[in-house]
Parts: sequence; C-alpha cells; structure tokens
Amino acid sequence: MNKKIYMHLSAVFLLVSLNACTGGVKENQASEYNSELGVRYLQQGRLKLANEKLRKALAQNPNSAQTNHYFALLQQRLGLNDQADSHFQKAIRITPKDPELSNNYGSFLCKTGRPQAAVTQFLNAVKNPLYSTPEFAYTNAGICLRKASKTNDAQAEKYFLFALEKKISFPSALLELAKLYSDQGNREKSQVFMMRYKNVTQ
Repeated sequence: MNKKIYMHLSAVFLLVSLNACTGGVKENQASEYNSELGVRYLQQGRLKLANEKLRKALAQNPNSAQTNHYFALLQQRLGLNDQADSHFQKAIRITPKDPELSNNYGSFLCKTGRPQAAVTQFLNAVKNPLYSTPEFAYTNAGICLRKASKTNDAQAEKYFLFALEKKISFPSALLELAKLYSDQGNREKSQVFMMRYKNVTQ
C-alpha cells in the first residue's frame, strides 16, 4: 500500500476512534446528569419524572452502578420488587464494595422476607472503612433479625451495641435496645436506654 495512503487511513482511523471516545464520555456525562435528576425527583416523590429520567440515564449508560441503584430504589417504591431486585443485583456486581448500596439492598431484602441475605449485605457495608455511617447498617441488621424471629434477640442485641460503639448517641440503636429489653422483661435496662434515647432526641 502506498505510504501516503496508509498514513492518511491511519489518521482517519485515529480521528474516528477519538470521536467515538468523546461521544462515549459525553453519553456517560449525560447519563450521570439524568441519574442525579432522577434521584432528586424520587426524593421529592415525583415518581413519574424520576422514572423518565432514570430510564433515560439507563439507556445512555446501562452499566452505571449509580443509575441501577437509583432505579432499583424507584422500582422498590413502586412495588415492583422483581425489577428492583434485578437492578440492585446488577449494581452490586458493578460496585460490590459500595456501602450505601449494600445497606439499601439489605433493607430491600429484609422487607421482602430474606433476613439472612439482608444481614450479609448490612455486614458488607460495615466492612468498608470509608463508610461514614456504619451505625445505620448495624442497627438495620439487628432490626431485621428481630423482625424475622425473637430467637435472634441475642445477635440483634450485639448489632445494636456495635452501632453504639460507632456512635454512642445513635437514637435508633438506643430505642431498639429499649424495646428489646422491655420485651425480655428487663425493665431496668429498658428504662436506662429509653432515658438515653429521650435525652438525645429532645
């Protein structure tokens, strides 16, 4: 092949590749923008708009963990649990160490009657040293275990206490311990934790 022609073709190929990369970056940025809009609408309860934006974001970038996470939360809100589960799982496959995702998926699993799988996700969340609110995941794990069976109270108690080790004044853990000790007939302990709960929620 003529050297001049070869160099020309190489330049054209490089230009096409660069344009494709630029297009991909723009598409991902657009997806991220629509995803953020979607979750904002979801937080506001504007579910139709949330659905439109998140579906658009998924079309632009179906492999975004963030968008799959938000879309799963929307499907959960709409009561479409199969779709929610599918998108939670996809998001987890993409970013298995995202603590917020693990905590939210754990909450979903607990609400849909899978407490052991839920606890696994909650504990995955607290394994991440960068997770800023591990007290939430520990408390959720305890609540989920108690919801499944009162025979889990001993383990649930440990999780509530772990939550208080992370944040000594965490209201939810204090309240759950007050309930747990009350159910066990330990009135003195229950009152101690109820008093602490009242002190931090004034």
